[in-house]
Amino acid sequence: MPSTSEAQVQIRLVAKQPKYAVPDAPIVVPQQLQRYGLSEIVNHLLGAETPVPFDFLVDGQFLRESLDSYLKTKNLSAENILTLEYVESMLPPTEIASYSHDDWISSVAASSASRFVVGSYDSVVRVWNAQGECENELRAHQAAVKSLAATRDAGRKGKIEFISGSQDQTAIAWGLKEKELRPLYIARGHTGSVDAVAINPTKTHFVTASADATIRFWSLAAPKQSEADQIGAGETEPTSKKQKTANVNIKTKVAIGTLSGHAGPVTSVCFNGDQESQIFSGGWDHSMRTWDVASGVNVTTSLCDKVVLDVAYSTQSRLVATGHADRAVRLWDPRSQDSTVVKLRLSSHKGFVASVAWAPSSAYMLASASHDSTVKVWDIRSRTPLYTVHATSDEDKGKKLLALDWHKSRLLAGGEGKSLRIHAFGDRSESAPGSYESGADR
Repeated sequence: MPSTSEAQVQIRLVAKQPKYAVPDAPIVVPQQLQRYGLSEIVNHLLGAETPVPFDFLVDGQFLRESLDSYLKTKNLSAENILTLEYVESMLPPTEIASYSHDDWISSVAASSASRFVVGSYDSVVRVWNAQGECENELRAHQAAVKSLAATRDAGRKGKIEFISGSQDQTAIAWGLKEKELRPLYIARGHTGSVDAVAINPTKTHFVTASADATIRFWSLAAPKQSEADQIGAGETEPTSKKQKTANVNIKTKVAIGTLSGHAGPVTSVCFNGDQESQIFSGGWDHSMRTWDVASGVNVTTSLCDKVVLDVAYSTQSRLVATGHADRAVRLWDPRSQDSTVVKLRLSSHKGFVASVAWAPSSAYMLASASHDSTVKVWDIRSRTPLYTVHATSDEDKGKKLLALDWHKSRLLAGGEGKSLRIHAFGDRSESAPGSYESGADR
């Protein structure tokens, strides 16, 4: 019987990218080959002058072992012909900038590819440009800023650019007024910290999630006059003299509706980008819930092992990702008949997963930020992360990450280290310095 080093298997190589296509006739290769050896074969068949690294998928999952190990794991005979789909490997993210703040960063949002909004525990919202200049320090909240959502209508007069939520129990809509970025209105009604904000894709409505165990649904348009007189029993006006004085000239908005059902603080909320009447939320009650905002109905409830800290929906994969206090990322399929069952569980972090963000243009790419101070980049066709991105500065090392946003080729992260860390995904002609680990290093 041949040894492992001599054993062979037939493979068929296929690619969806025409420029990388090779003849799909079966070829015989050593079973001991792993990704790098297979990549060399493809480059040889392509006659590539400059080698291109590839990843390989078998039955929709990345090959992260030798062909021999895969055959044994799947209890397959070497007489089978393995079909391997190969795709160009993604470059690791490069840290291109780090902007220092005075306090912990709780939330980040890109309002454009070159304009970044940051919420901090010092109650200030800061707007940065790509040159590292802080263009605005916006002071209207009376307590820590906990959440942000951007419309990506930056610089358009009269348009809401972003909304900030705070421990002061309010959300503030910001936009250009008299050529300056100012509060256009303040949304009141919550009786606890506003810990999450989300804007629908058509930019007509937004939702807020709060420590008061409710989710509120609002019109995005600025009111023509203050709606303060419409606040009913159980809802709150400003609680302190300082807060009343600071926001006396800001119009007040009240919610269209309130969604109740969570048994404790609601930590996160997002819209279904393919069905705007539907939102997803997560909370301290270990549940991820699906809601119909038009009717106010809690459609489904998915129970988890631990607290849900963040939730994100992908219009590319149509999956929901959640970050948890048990250090895991979970994926859910809201279209399935049993949408309350976890589709995939991703484990690699060593601390709470505080934030998750999908790549805007990929059905497979996902990022997660954790209290272990790392950002992990995943391809959900594999259970191991593609890259683990570590802090490069001494001030950020070992510090909790609390916030994450992925916009085009920019990945933003921030937290206890008080720095906005900006990472870029570039093409292969760019160098890739920085501190990261590839899947093979973990």
